Amino acid sequence: MNPGSVFFDEEFAFHDGESGEKLFVVLGTVDGVSVIVKTTSQQHGRGTVFGCQPKDRFHNFYLPPKSTYLKLSTWVCLNEFYEIDAKKALQKKFDGKIKPVCDLVPAFIRDLQDCALTSEDISTKHAAIVRACLVKVS
Repeated sequence: MNPGSVFFDEEFAFHDGESGEKLFVVLGTVDGVSVIVKTTSQQHGRGTVFGCQPKDRFHNFYLPPKSTYLKLSTWVCLNEFYEIDAKKALQKKFDGKIKPVCDLVPAFIRDLQDCALTSEDISTKHAAIVRACLVKVS
């Protein structure tokens, strides 16, 4: 799973044990483990200036409507980080549970990765995976 790839997961497993439909973005993959973050189209007090929103109540990265393939305002939630095993993800793709949506452009991916690395909620392990996969922008 490549950094910046956006997927739709019919059975996204949330930290509270619940599962449901959710778009997620890949921040990086090392040794078969991908660090992913969920998205939301619900503003709930989040900023609407493109890019990193570190001062919002919940750290996020804002993508305005049509700035990507995503047609709605989209906030990438950087206050919760998740892992997905590459083999499990592949099986979910074969089963039709995970579907590719789009890939963010390299400049957006790098900005998103840099923003994620400034989050107080990213673990040392997840930060190392993201740093190992920083997208180069020319």
